Amino acid sequence: MDGNEYAVKFIKNLKLEDIPSKIVKQAKICLLDLLGASLGGVKAKGARILFDFSSQEINGLREATVIKANKKVSCVAASLINGFIVNALDIDDGYRNIKGHPGAAIFPTILAVSEKMRATGKQFLEALIIGYEIAIRAGEILLSHYGFYHGSGSWGAIGAAAGAAKLLGLSETEIKNALGIAEAYAPLAPVMRSVEYPSMAPKDGIPWGALVGISAVFLAQRDFTGSPSLLGDCKRNKDVFTLGKEYKIMKLYFKQYPCCRWAHPAIDGVLKIMKKENFSYKEISKIIIKTFPDAVSLCSTAPTSLEDSEYNLAYPVAIAAMYGEFSPAQLEEKYFHKEEINKLMKKIHILKDPTIEKRFPEQCLAEIEIITNQGKEYNSGIIAAKGDWDCPLSEQELENKFINITNGVLSEKENNKLIIIVKDFENYHIEDLIKFLT
Repeated sequence: MDGNEYAVKFIKNLKLEDIPSKIVKQAKICLLDLLGASLGGVKAKGARILFDFSSQEINGLREATVIKANKKVSCVAASLINGFIVNALDIDDGYRNIKGHPGAAIFPTILAVSEKMRATGKQFLEALIIGYEIAIRAGEILLSHYGFYHGSGSWGAIGAAAGAAKLLGLSETEIKNALGIAEAYAPLAPVMRSVEYPSMAPKDGIPWGALVGISAVFLAQRDFTGSPSLLGDCKRNKDVFTLGKEYKIMKLYFKQYPCCRWAHPAIDGVLKIMKKENFSYKEISKIIIKTFPDAVSLCSTAPTSLEDSEYNLAYPVAIAAMYGEFSPAQLEEKYFHKEEINKLMKKIHILKDPTIEKRFPEQCLAEIEIITNQGKEYNSGIIAAKGDWDCPLSEQELENKFINITNGVLSEKENNKLIIIVKDFENYHIEDLIKFLT
């Protein structure tokens, strides 16, 4: 049996009742985190542009909800728009070794197809787990095959197609074609281009990966054929044969801050020092960030857009030093031009560190030095951002994150009810979720 056949059988045969309870619990944690990221991202300018574009250019049955737009569109259009929304704040989950966000590419496609077919919570969770497991492995194989990192939409499209294929009950031949179509049409979106030139596109390729994933499934249903995906590459796909035995969903990281993960350890380092030493940002003469080269590639100039502020290292660190936090509220444009923030950003010096570089991407680390106007020096030591699988956020911390992000979008009562539903989602239906998103 080759890798594609093995993956197809995994997709076709997986049942929630056969999955260990800790895996199911992790899928629910992912779902709540994705819902929070989506509800927080609904006001992003790019989402409005894609909504207008889709309304004019992508016709189809009105069968899938655009999150908090009070309107339904085609499944393809909803995947595109919601794919932007869920990643708009860059606060969704990620997987270290492929430098990307599997959940954001999978979730909008599965959400749209689930609503179309009125899926149960059990069916949704099965599709979500399948999506993660296929997407992560596809990302690892693509990296090995091409030798450079692709944006999340490039391999997330394959996971999205896998999850949607499960929901729609495709035949083994149709699933195989869907995986191949998704890989063939997925966006290129090189990761470092996304980092060096922040903008609505490529934005990690996630919206287009979601669109391609769902399109691939609908095409496969119509007997459109696809070449075998790289899941069948016998030189690189040994992990495909661990499907159903090893669940890579357990090694995701979850974010505390709405920006590129590579900036997180520096934020934590600054907060650690300032909380311990209890001095004001006005006393800072210099902040030195030692980190790995990919993090050095992040912007360090004053942002002019949402995307600039997220793919930035100096901006979130300066905000954290000034306000003692970095939250979605500080992604608003009114902060970008504040003189005090820009002055503090100019005091930040970013250096490559060979010791830290050797430990990336398995670990995301930084070391912070702060020198005060009085010449006092403080050092964080080498620090890893909290939220990785080996330094996890607690379940309560993740719930608090969800509540903080959705504050002003949902009421306290709605937040509490949605958390209860997600924790027991296998006993609910997709309609129970959608009513919070309309």
